[in-house]
Amino acid sequence: MIRTLPELHIEGYKEMSIVNDPIEFTKPKSVFLPLAFPGPMELKKEIGDRIKLGEVVMESKGRFPYPVLSPVSGVIKGKVKKWHPSNKMMDMLEIENDFQDEMVDTFKNLDPDSMTREELIDVMKTSGLVGMGGAGFPAYAKYATDKPVQDVLINLAECEPFITCDYTSVLHNTELFIYGFKYLMKAAGCNHGMIAIKDKEMNKKIISKLEPLLEDNMEIKLLRDVYPAGWERYTVETTTKRTYKVLPIEAGVIVSNATTCISFAKTLKYGFPPVEKYITITGSAMKEQGNVLSRCGTPITDIIPLFGGLIDGYNHNTTQIIAGGPMTGKSMYFLDFVTTLTLGAVIIKENKNETKKQPACLGCGRCSKGCPSFLTPVEINKALMVGNIEELKALGASKCIQCGLCSFVCPSRIDLTAQVGKAKDLLRKLGAR
Repeated sequence: MIRTLPELHIEGYKEMSIVNDPIEFTKPKSVFLPLAFPGPMELKKEIGDRIKLGEVVMESKGRFPYPVLSPVSGVIKGKVKKWHPSNKMMDMLEIENDFQDEMVDTFKNLDPDSMTREELIDVMKTSGLVGMGGAGFPAYAKYATDKPVQDVLINLAECEPFITCDYTSVLHNTELFIYGFKYLMKAAGCNHGMIAIKDKEMNKKIISKLEPLLEDNMEIKLLRDVYPAGWERYTVETTTKRTYKVLPIEAGVIVSNATTCISFAKTLKYGFPPVEKYITITGSAMKEQGNVLSRCGTPITDIIPLFGGLIDGYNHNTTQIIAGGPMTGKSMYFLDFVTTLTLGAVIIKENKNETKKQPACLGCGRCSKGCPSFLTPVEINKALMVGNIEELKALGASKCIQCGLCSFVCPSRIDLTAQVGKAKDLLRKLGAR
């Protein structure tokens, strides 16, 4: 079934962070890499070792193993506790920067024109390329499919309010974007590609830069300016008129984020591994707003001063700090967390928490009408509260994409997204057992 999203346009607040030119901050004093996120990691280096930029530090031991590369050259100092954008304190490996950016030659002198599909996929794997717009799924796992691929779809919708990191990345690396797009299609073994982008005024600038560079087998597909038009399933269904049950490859499609595309291009063309990305720094409590190109593992406290810091009178007690977008991001207690390859934004805005008691559910049904996955969030919440596992399964809690719409439209301001997310996690844990 091809689904239609509700006519829900959400104010973007994106203009605030694209007025100024982006900043480069690729020389942090130290970077910090999680030792167990998203799963267990196996260290490949010892404390005290000198390491080059792009050298393998550890390896994820999940279903699809991938290496974690050092974002800087320097010395491995040891293990420390740091905040992660998931709002969890965890063990991280500190690498002290020597500011030399001495880089491994693993990816130097690549010739993608002469490389086979398998060799291009191997570059994805050895470089640790992950999806930079979502859950950080290893890119090679998508492209190493034995199923026929009809289309490579680049998601440039950047659907959430405030976030403009993909917009900035493509605007300032347009030719590199097309270069990466070309070889993503080659890695997929297909001869057609699409760029999904919202049909809105601010995107006309990007479209006008992209159109003269598009090759004959590439096209731009416009999405409605509604939320969440950037949802993977919706973009596939809208651009191809095909659907699927679990993964886009069932519809003959591989979906990649725009920044992932550019990172792949940097590796192929310049031998530079995917260890940095643009991050949007924005919000009403910031003196200045914009985007910053930073290395993975950089402390946010090193970045905020580049934008003038907080407006006088604001601190972590008087602001709301969000890691990611306002719809799907995590509320943070402190600014002392680090960047990752999937972090798109840091939003620091005035805290408007209401002290009045919120009303109970009104039974209005807005959460169900607005759900792109056709769920009934309020009923899932009720089942969760009484621990009815069979009811949670029957209500399809596992299908939640945690887009945040149910909480956004709820007149009682019930945090349904968090509750349905808990139900989804519960079912996943029970299934794993």
